[in-house]
Amino acid sequence: MAQQEGRADVLQRIASIGFILGAVLLIVFNILFPRADDPSSAQQVIANLADNETLAKVVFLGLAVGFWSLMIGVAGLYRSISTGAGAAWVRVGFYGFVVGTAMGTVWLATSWALTGAAAAGNTAVADTLYALSLSNLYMFIILFWLALLFLGIGMVASDVYPKWLGWILIPLGAVTAAVSGVGQAFNGVTQTSDYIFSALALLTTLWALAIGVIILRRQMKLM
Repeated sequence: MAQQEGRADVLQRIASIGFILGAVLLIVFNILFPRADDPSSAQQVIANLADNETLAKVVFLGLAVGFWSLMIGVAGLYRSISTGAGAAWVRVGFYGFVVGTAMGTVWLATSWALTGAAAAGNTAVADTLYALSLSNLYMFIILFWLALLFLGIGMVASDVYPKWLGWILIPLGAVTAAVSGVGQAFNGVTQTSDYIFSALALLTTLWALAIGVIILRRQMKLM
């Protein structure tokens, strides 16, 4: 890893910052997110967003920046695994991550519009945007975590990063895409499924923080 990082140290340092900043932003703004007592109730969710319009919009923007920062980190990961058995898997994972991040941005933008409509009292518009927001959320979860699954396979198949980072991503990506993505798309959101997704998302952000710190420490040793 040191040899590859030595040839692309600037990109790797940027990637480390992207992973760390993205993880911190996602953790902070997920904590600040105004949640309804019953996530399965559309009326409660919409009303809660309307009552916390400014906070909700700040959170949506913060989450978007967090996802974009992670994409910068993944770009560095993709460029560092350019040869060997893992390169193809990482390439697929990177492209999937870009598409997943774009879908996540659409979900957050739709949620922003939903919040504004709810706060303005446009009930019909808010209801429509809520249904669209949920659909975008499910597609985002499936794409985003499937991409992480492919990235994990690529990391395991290469020697650039510690393999345990890849082994963590493989089940994490598969379970999140299946349970929180496909499962909620067909069965809807419940209190239990919301807790499960929150836990899986937290594990993902902790993984991003870990790889960011590892890359940064190795880069500091090369200075």
